[in-house]
Amino acid sequence: MKNITKLTTAALLGTMALGVVAPAAHAATDVVGKGHIEFKQEKPKNPDPTPGGEDGPEITEPTPNPDPNPLKIVSVTEMDFDNNEVPVGNAEQTYGALPFEATPADGSEKFNTAHFVRYMDVRADGPENHHTVSAQLTKQFTHTTNVTSTLESATLTYKNITLEAGNGTADVNTPVSAVVAPEAIVEEDKQTLVISNTEPGKGRGVFDIIFDKKADKSKYTKEEYKGVTLVVPAAVNMLTGVYTGEVTWTIADAR
Repeated sequence: MKNITKLTTAALLGTMALGVVAPAAHAATDVVGKGHIEFKQEKPKNPDPTPGGEDGPEITEPTPNPDPNPLKIVSVTEMDFDNNEVPVGNAEQTYGALPFEATPADGSEKFNTAHFVRYMDVRADGPENHHTVSAQLTKQFTHTTNVTSTLESATLTYKNITLEAGNGTADVNTPVSAVVAPEAIVEEDKQTLVISNTEPGKGRGVFDIIFDKKADKSKYTKEEYKGVTLVVPAAVNMLTGVYTGEVTWTIADAR
């Protein structure tokens, strides 16, 4: 151990001695030239609609948000909870969303995939792209013709949540999985936090929040897809017909 100490000390002393006679950075005859480059925040272009976490095929829906803001929710898939019988009795009922049916832009056959929410944070006005993404049931499921009939106090549960770079591109800026809630219950009267990214150096780009992504695409069936459920409390009187609700997804600065 003593020999190592002596060698290290000698090396440091040698470096110090060399530093004394080092030449000046610029001689009197040198001239320094300068250059500059400027960047500005342009209106970000929406990515092509593709399934969540995939680079293709291009699909016709969901329709991208036209707002030019560099911090925005880009698109949200529309959910279909299928046709169901009016239950007998007053017990709580749970209904699973069908997998998202995507329509390829080239006119080829439709296919099933996971529901997803796409968002972007491409702000270039600061060193970090920290943000939160939340969801709220802003319109309770309401009968389309008899608007006095609602699925009062019904909630949505998003399950098996993952976060990936949008359009299937491997991205070192993707926040770690710890920023993603594994499950989120979305209800009226309050926002539910789904993403909270404050990780240094992460979060710039386009990202997909995906609900129950399957490695085997043949598993996107009514029986096996478990991405989103609608929970209707006991004692809700349902009418025959269609009920529709609305979920608002919100992204906010977290810097």
